Amino acid sequence: MKRYLTPRVIVTAFALGFASLSALPAQQPPPSGPDSADAPPPPEDTAAYLAKLDALPGYGGIAFGTELAKVKDSLVLEQDRGPLQIYKQKTPTLTLGPVRLEAVLFYFYEGKLSGVALHTNDGQDSLNLSSIFHFAFGSGQGSADDGPATIWIGKTNGALFEINTSTGDGSAYLFNAAAHDAFLKYESEANQKAADQLLKGK
Repeated sequence: MKRYLTPRVIVTAFALGFASLSALPAQQPPPSGPDSADAPPPPEDTAAYLAKLDALPGYGGIAFGTELAKVKDSLVLEQDRGPLQIYKQKTPTLTLGPVRLEAVLFYFYEGKLSGVALHTNDGQDSLNLSSIFHFAFGSGQGSADDGPATIWIGKTNGALFEINTSTGDGSAYLFNAAAHDAFLKYESEANQKAADQLLKGK
């Protein structure tokens, strides 16, 4: 069975368990003195990593914001969700370094690329994909409930990695924050209209 991750599923649902970036503790200087050898390493430069995330142009040669009409000939429609359409490349690259990917899905909201999902179906590939994301974007934030997910939120872009600890399947998502927020607004309004219809018995 194919997995289709909507922005709400892979970002909003998980994000409910994440603290705000503004709530992260301020970085402290590394300790000095006779016990400093046993002290933890100094904290990473979170701002520098998030700047790299914000500079991310896109994935697979397609930049965030690219109009679907310009690349549609190289894609195959996987799922139509109204204003959100999910595509695969006709000739996909299913490797990222040592990682073998099960699928790479491109998410177009209102005709523009808003995000890309990477899927693995092997535990080792999932762990390597997680490692790649941590090398690229830093340690990120773990879920408040210690769940198997990490999220990175910049000013322009965001990223998320999640692993199914039962099966070893992994899912990662790279997205444009503005497009993601626009989709969530649309979906919320659509859900409210559907609730009204439900209450009226239509």
